[in-house]
Amino acid sequence: MSAANDDSYSVQRFRGGFALVWWERGADGKRTRHRHTLTSCDRQSAEAEASALWQGSDDSPWTVGRIMTAYLATMDGKRSEARRAAAWKAMRGYWEKVMPAGVNDQSARAYRATRKVGDATARYELMMLSTALNWAVKTGKIAARTPFWLPPVPERKERHLTRAEFAKFLDGMRANHARLYALIGIYTMARPGAILELTWDRVDFMRRRINFTPEGHVRTAKRRTIVPIGDKLLRALQEAYEGRTSAFVIEHGGKQVHSMKKAFQRASERSAVHATPYTLRHTGAVWAAEEGIPMPELAQMMGHDDDRTTQAHYARYSPDYLARVVRAVEGSI
Repeated sequence: MSAANDDSYSVQRFRGGFALVWWERGADGKRTRHRHTLTSCDRQSAEAEASALWQGSDDSPWTVGRIMTAYLATMDGKRSEARRAAAWKAMRGYWEKVMPAGVNDQSARAYRATRKVGDATARYELMMLSTALNWAVKTGKIAARTPFWLPPVPERKERHLTRAEFAKFLDGMRANHARLYALIGIYTMARPGAILELTWDRVDFMRRRINFTPEGHVRTAKRRTIVPIGDKLLRALQEAYEGRTSAFVIEHGGKQVHSMKKAFQRASERSAVHATPYTLRHTGAVWAAEEGIPMPELAQMMGHDDDRTTQAHYARYSPDYLARVVRAVEGSI
C-alpha cells in the first residue's frame, strides 16, 4: 500500500465484510485499483481501521493536505464533521500541497483574496486550518507551526421576523413536519439540531415540558435545555403525536428528518418572507426581550451558560434597555 501515490481511499463492502480500496498510478500513467481486506465487522470500526492503516502507510511529508485529511478523520461522527469536510473541499485546491511552514500571515491573506465569500466563511476556514495545525503539533506530526492572520470577526447581522411575518411564513409551510418544526423553533427557541434530534419520549405532555437533552449527550458550550410547552405548541404536538410514525418528533414518511433547508427555502419563496431555522430562534428571543423578559431568564431558556451572551444580543430589544441611564442623566433617579 502506498498512500503517497494517491491521496484518497474508500471503505467498501467486500465478501461480507469491509475492504480499504485505493488507486495507484503506475510508471505508464495508468491508475490501478487496489484492495486490502479489513478485520472490522461494522462500518464505524472499518472506517477507523482504514484511517489508521492509511495514515500509517504514508511515508510522504506532512503537507497541509495530509494533515487536514488525518485531522478530519478524528471528526468522524461529530456534529461538525459535514461542515468541516465541506470547508476543506473549498480550501483544498489552495492549501493541499503547502508545507506547514508556508502557512503564515502572507499566505493566509493571499488565500482570503482568492475566496469570494464573506469574512465569516473565510474566517471559519482559516480557523479550521489553524486547529488542524495545532492538532498536528500536539500529535507529533510536525514540530511547530506559525500563528497567522485571520479575517476580522464580522458584525452579526441578525434579522428577526415580526409576528405578522412569522404568520405569513408559517402559511408558506406546506408539509406537516415543517410546520411543526417552525412552531417548536419559535416557541422554544431551541437550536436547530436539538429540534431535529428530539424524540417523543422526551416530550412530557403531563408536565408540559420538552427535554432537548438526549440520553448520553456530552455537554458542550451549546447547552441543551428543558423548556415548558405553551398552549399553542401543545395543541400542535398533541396532533402530531396522534399521527406519529417514528420515534422522532420531526419525521417524514416514518424517518427522521435531518435537514430543513429545502423546506425553509420553499416556504420563503411562497411567502416572500425569508427565514432560516436559526431565524426562528433569534425571533423568539427578540419577542421575549420586547416583552420585558429579564436577560437571566431568557438565557436559561436559550441554553446560554450565563446571560452575558444574551445581554450582548438581546438586551437592546428590551423596553427598559438603558432606561435607568436616561433617568439618571435627567436627574430623576
